[in-house]
Amino acid sequence: MPLPNLLIAGAQKSATTWLHQALRKSAQFQASKPKELNFFLDPDYAAKLDSYAAHFPARDGVRHAYESSPEYFRLPDDRGDVAARIAEVLPDAEILVILRNPVDRYLSAYTHHMMKSRYPYAPEIDVMESSRNMLAFGLYGAILAHWRKVLPQVRVYFFDDFVADKSAFFSTILGDLGVARDVADADLDFAVNAKARKFKKNDWPEMPRLSDGLRAKLHAYYQDDIALLEEQTGRNLSGWKAA
Repeated sequence: MPLPNLLIAGAQKSATTWLHQALRKSAQFQASKPKELNFFLDPDYAAKLDSYAAHFPARDGVRHAYESSPEYFRLPDDRGDVAARIAEVLPDAEILVILRNPVDRYLSAYTHHMMKSRYPYAPEIDVMESSRNMLAFGLYGAILAHWRKVLPQVRVYFFDDFVADKSAFFSTILGDLGVARDVADADLDFAVNAKARKFKKNDWPEMPRLSDGLRAKLHAYYQDDIALLEEQTGRNLSGWKAA
């Protein structure tokens, strides 16, 4: 069956949509439609491989067929072990994750859920919310440690680098995948999930922000996990630790 050999597995609210669309611009990549198949979140995934494979019809010249489901990057829970499922079905696939300051990711995710009417609108967020994996999705160090036990090929990138230089960020990923770049800088200059557009659409008086108290609590909550992530990646994340 023609299964993908590349997954953009997370993290949620960390430029996975941008990367999905950017890779589509290369003739060497074939993207799933829709972007988020969430196949490995389904406990019955093994019985549905044919329908999954149908998203990746064979195409000449393609080096990597891929999908992007940012909710994959999680610890095992009552829904099962996503990393183990991927290792079973796609043991040799390239796995990419992009990690964002977990406090900023919390704000972005909370705002997203407000827009979907899952949480009530508030100009100042003062709730340390654990539902919908709001806190758990930011425990990158623990998640990465688990994933690399079964998927040692996981490649880690940082949202900070994406913000600093999209072109260099994209080139680094292509280089790591062994693919020659065939997308111009001008074709990477696009935005997705723009805050200004969302703000206008929802007719909010102001964009939500974290209260000072909640921001401090979140920084404290993630300190040890950020240190674990630094150990695993060799990346200095002192900027993430600063309150």
